[in-house]
Amino acid sequence: MKYQEALKIIDDKEKLKPKGFMVHFERREGGILHADYFPDTQAGEDPIESVEKAWELAERFAKATDSDVYVNIYVIHRDHCPVYNYENKTINRYPQRH
Repeated sequence: MKYQEALKIIDDKEKLKPKGFMVHFERREGGILHADYFPDTQAGEDPIESVEKAWELAERFAKATDSDVYVNIYVIHRDHCPVYNYENKTINRYPQRH
């Protein structure tokens, strides 16, 4: 395959990816984890424009909430797939690793 053909395949695939990011988290209630995320794109809110901004908001959200209630905070793509390396950046991981 020629280099230009490969670049076209990559570019075409990138164009199909939904743009934007969200912060995913789980809320502990009575021993059960309930998944949620923000912004609520299904309700018409715009996604976060960059992965860096999404991680910044994830950090701020984690600091502003109870770490015993809000756990497993990480960034996802607009299509609900975790971003690259999310497993190493997850905030308030539950259960806590020692």
